[in-house]
Amino acid sequence: MKKKFLLLPLFAAALSFTSCSEDESMFMNPSVEVAPEEPTRSLFPEDDGSEELSSSTSPILKARKLLEAVSADYIKEMTDTLGRANITAEQYAEIQAFAKELTAGLTTDKERYQKCYDWVRQNIKYVYEYVDNDPYPVFKSHKAICQGYANLLFIMMHSLDIPAFVCNGILDPVGGHAWNYVYCDDKWWVSDPTNSGSFIMRVTSAYSHLLPSSFDVVLAKKDGVWFNYTEYNLNVCKIESNEEVFVVPFSVNGFRVTSLSPTVEISPNIKEMYIGKNITTLGEAYVGLAYNAPNLEYIYIDPENTAFASYLGVVYRKNGSDYQLTYIPGGMKCVELMPMETMYKNTIYRHDGVEALIVAPGTKKIEAWGVENCPNLKIAYVPEDTEIAENAFVGVHPDFQIVRGDYTNIPEIRE
Repeated sequence: MKKKFLLLPLFAAALSFTSCSEDESMFMNPSVEVAPEEPTRSLFPEDDGSEELSSSTSPILKARKLLEAVSADYIKEMTDTLGRANITAEQYAEIQAFAKELTAGLTTDKERYQKCYDWVRQNIKYVYEYVDNDPYPVFKSHKAICQGYANLLFIMMHSLDIPAFVCNGILDPVGGHAWNYVYCDDKWWVSDPTNSGSFIMRVTSAYSHLLPSSFDVVLAKKDGVWFNYTEYNLNVCKIESNEEVFVVPFSVNGFRVTSLSPTVEISPNIKEMYIGKNITTLGEAYVGLAYNAPNLEYIYIDPENTAFASYLGVVYRKNGSDYQLTYIPGGMKCVELMPMETMYKNTIYRHDGVEALIVAPGTKKIEAWGVENCPNLKIAYVPEDTEIAENAFVGVHPDFQIVRGDYTNIPEIRE
């Protein structure tokens, strides 16, 4: 869907049509490839009527609904992964041998869970100084904070083939906390070994003090897309696709997907991504996309989205009538910005892909370090009346140059 547009610097008498990504000198042939105008409505995912777990929904109820929607067969698959647990095979085997000996003779998963839960809460001491909270050090030292309690109980459950995972969130009114969810005898249990609490999940009033924000487990897999619960949102955490164009799913298991924050690198084949009105967050500091989508060139956002907007493949956060530059795809070679009054420090920061930058008319000033650590940026087209501070462009290509003039509304080259 990419099209070529011609940039017309005042000094150029004749130009050949090249792309930002080509090796020829951009200074002699400064035409670049930029994104087309925004796509039509039909390319975005349709609202499928799925249930929205909005910010007003209690975190406890969100977690319960999401887990109740997971099939019993898939719950058993949860024992196939150790999540973020940091443990060697030898350490795991030692804990497993202990857990099996501890629960020898017990006939149900509920009995085995209860025995391990009781052992952890009775034998691990809560400490207020630094301690290693990985499961094996906790098992050996019998010292931990809440994270260590939850990590160890998880490994014990996993070693007994009992589905379980670590949950992080808030212990109201104390603060940050970690605990477990455990599935046994066809029921989910909310298990807090740190504070000696074990509750049937469906009885939410019994554990109203535990407010879950993130699960260390994949809740669903569909068509190469993996979903988890993170930062109070149903999130896309992994994407596997052989296609260049990827449409972010609107829902899974009957619930609206509201977050796009991949935890591992997405398929390198994906160049263009389409986001519907359902996505309200791209994760904390947009780290997931920043680190795990290095080949993505363009993102387009449904105009009906109330949180974000896109302009020529770049993402902006909506703030009333204002738009704040949020994310430039890692594979984008030529960046054309929306008009902004001031390009503040680090407006564009640590982008290895960008080779050309077009600053929109109406931009009054580019402050010092407005563009920083973009080692392949070779050329910036800046309006005549835009003030450029000293050190406005730092850490750019050694042959970087600024060309003055209005290069927006550039005529399309028709091939």
